[in-house]
Amino acid sequence: MTAQRRLAWNLVGAVAVAFVASLILTWLLHARMTKRAMLSLVDDLFSDVEVHIRERVDSMMLRRALMARDRIYEMREQPWWNDPDESSRQLRALAEDLGLDEVSVANDKGLLTHSSRREEVGLLDFTKVEGQAREFAALLDDKYEFAQGIQPNTMRGDIVKYVGVWLPDGGFVQVGGEAQSVRNISRTAVTGLSHGWHVSDGAGGVYITTAKGTIISHPEAGREGGQWRDPGEDCYCERRDIEGFPVYIVMPKRTAVVERRVLVLTSAFLNGAALVFAAVFVGIVIASYVRTQLAAQRAKEMKMASGIQEGAIPRTFPPFPDERRVDVFADMNTAKDVGGDFYDFYYTGPTRITFLVADVSGKGVPAALFMMRAKTTIKGISQTGKPLADAVREVNETLCLDNGANMFVTAWIGEIDTETGKVTYVNAGHNPPLVLRAKPGADGSRVSYLRTKPGLMLGMMSGMPYNSGTITLEPGDALYLYTDGITEQPDEKNVLFGEDRLKETIEGLLSNGTELFTGARATLLKTVLACVQAHGLGVEQADDCTQLLLRYNGPCAGQNGDNLI
Repeated sequence: MTAQRRLAWNLVGAVAVAFVASLILTWLLHARMTKRAMLSLVDDLFSDVEVHIRERVDSMMLRRALMARDRIYEMREQPWWNDPDESSRQLRALAEDLGLDEVSVANDKGLLTHSSRREEVGLLDFTKVEGQAREFAALLDDKYEFAQGIQPNTMRGDIVKYVGVWLPDGGFVQVGGEAQSVRNISRTAVTGLSHGWHVSDGAGGVYITTAKGTIISHPEAGREGGQWRDPGEDCYCERRDIEGFPVYIVMPKRTAVVERRVLVLTSAFLNGAALVFAAVFVGIVIASYVRTQLAAQRAKEMKMASGIQEGAIPRTFPPFPDERRVDVFADMNTAKDVGGDFYDFYYTGPTRITFLVADVSGKGVPAALFMMRAKTTIKGISQTGKPLADAVREVNETLCLDNGANMFVTAWIGEIDTETGKVTYVNAGHNPPLVLRAKPGADGSRVSYLRTKPGLMLGMMSGMPYNSGTITLEPGDALYLYTDGITEQPDEKNVLFGEDRLKETIEGLLSNGTELFTGARATLLKTVLACVQAHGLGVEQADDCTQLLLRYNGPCAGQNGDNLI
């Protein structure tokens, strides 16, 4: 064999060895990257799911706690109330009626004076006990509701979820439910929670079951009721118990493996060919392929983020079927797949409903993540029972922490007393809402802006003051909240829709007999959005368009609705 031929074969061998080595190394590295990426995504999904389940379970348990407090008001009038044995028996019966395992009452000193557990009466002092039970001592100073996650009981070690509500004359009522009771109470609220939460183009998703494995929430609507079965070795599957509910996240391996296999084979081939052909050509091909893969992955992530965001925004109307004193409807039309606007409404007391519209700076996934954080923070703090201005100050301080991206959110937050129609509100750098009166004013107009000096946007700077204002709605009056996507939509000549045009549009619609609500739909919101889109015809939507309409019907709503618009 000549030296030239031997050199040629050596070169061929070197190319072959380099190709095989590249193939093996790339495969091993990408296999590890795949598993690491899957596990990281699973952790992120569990964090999002936990927020939603905790919100719904806390809401149901707080409702039980408020019902227990109302019953205890009546019990304290009975002659047997100060008899520890008889009061314990009555509280056990109350716990059974409410589907709970414990009902207890602490006095203004933090001492357990009445309980369905007779053996603990007089022995448990919440101001001195160690562990998570001590957290309830805060209810002695601050009048709000407090909910713990399901966890081991400090004294007995049982797995229990506790909720406490303050008493007007001092002390608090504490209710507790073990895992089975929490599931029984909250099952209807959790059922269907993960509809639409698909993973890997619908082949995987988030599943919630009962303790016995009955599926109560499936990514596909209508698939509930079946028995959970392990998906097998073809999927990544992880289970975690959240508030007593077994939660499974399933991610098929084949999608990730196929994508990684294509990437590995292509990369290895090009690396081997690079020993023979031009390195520049190889770099261009790899770069193009990677960009395609990243774009596809980003599209999937955006789709998943959009689905989670949609699930976080209330979409069921009317939201409070048994509430006749207030009607509320909201709608959001995003400019991108994932927007930064959001709205919310929820009870913060037996006769108080908090409602808000907010706009996060930026767009895309970062805005969606900050939106989720802001929404959860506002709801959690506003449900503590603190005055609205104090709650907004605390929200601002919380959002300023660990805000390396320097994101912020504008918000208009109101709290209506359903008995009086009095609305307490705080404007954190947001657009002024419109007041829609049932009867024309002295100038003949029924629509006016509620303008006040706004506070700074939330999350921008700590230590900022926020002041609250009030307005009283008469029966039939309404508030219209919106984001700047409505007023800042330009036309082909770059003329904005504007605040004046918005006021004139709504005034004209009311004058022409347009109703605010038709059944469970808000006719006015749909018509206003159509007017904004008509103004911007031929121009790309500039920003998210979010609207919220709240009408006060009066304390005796349902008996006479002639004054409603």
